[in-house]
Amino acid sequence: MLVGTKFLLIAGLVGFVVVAWLAELVAGLHHPVDLGPLLAALMAGIPAVLWLGFFYLMDRHEPEPKQLVVGVCVLGALIAAPLADFVQYQAAPPIALEVHGLSALSLDRFIYAVLIAGLAQEMCKYAVVRYTIYMSREFDEPMDGIVYMMACGTGFAVWVNYHRLSGQGHQVYLSTGAAQAVVTTLAHASFAGALGYVMGRAKFSRRSAPVRGILLMGGLLGAAALNGQFAVVENWVMQTGMAQHPWRGVFFAAACASAVFAVIWLVSQRLLADSPFRREGE
Repeated sequence: MLVGTKFLLIAGLVGFVVVAWLAELVAGLHHPVDLGPLLAALMAGIPAVLWLGFFYLMDRHEPEPKQLVVGVCVLGALIAAPLADFVQYQAAPPIALEVHGLSALSLDRFIYAVLIAGLAQEMCKYAVVRYTIYMSREFDEPMDGIVYMMACGTGFAVWVNYHRLSGQGHQVYLSTGAAQAVVTTLAHASFAGALGYVMGRAKFSRRSAPVRGILLMGGLLGAAALNGQFAVVENWVMQTGMAQHPWRGVFFAAACASAVFAVIWLVSQRLLADSPFRREGE
């Protein structure tokens, strides 16, 4: 039953991109279009709903209360993402990198992407979960760290996708915009999920508080590194290939996000196998 539901959710994500491509084809849209705020919100929201359903089903032994998972997702969109934008733009506005004419793959851009943008984004996702559901009795096994952090990352991606789609004016192709929304949601959820794995392990570890703190710092820096390299290389791929190959950046992003998610999936299976809520025969 769960496998069939997951398959339908993935089919829905693929169908979302296909519908956007067919709409482009039927309407003869060979140029970017202005989506407007309503359509931009719809294109940002649909992938988030489908991915959130998929992530929710990952915890098959003791599913979390739906209202809490949805609530954390909303906090990711309305608190973590705006706060991350404020922190990173106040700390070091990216316009400075453009003014100095730095190349897309320069060391300065990597440092900014990892230690400013990536760290701010992952830290804000962490703060939302750490100071809400993390202290609740519903957070009762390591797997919950992955579920709730991925929910927060999903909400975070809604904010990112909406501003990307609505802020580009006449520069959005329906098909690539839809595909980017699907992939960006998976990417932000997966980066957060990597940190969530460490959070879950640290909370239920018998190690000392300083050691748990070091583990959490390592998880945060690891998630920031994944986030930062993804942003820099995706931007470079799109800049060098957008003229003739608009899907090049989407394919790179999909491969990167899928690789991170595959690792999250593997470690989640280990956590599920060790879950105290696992029933005999599952």
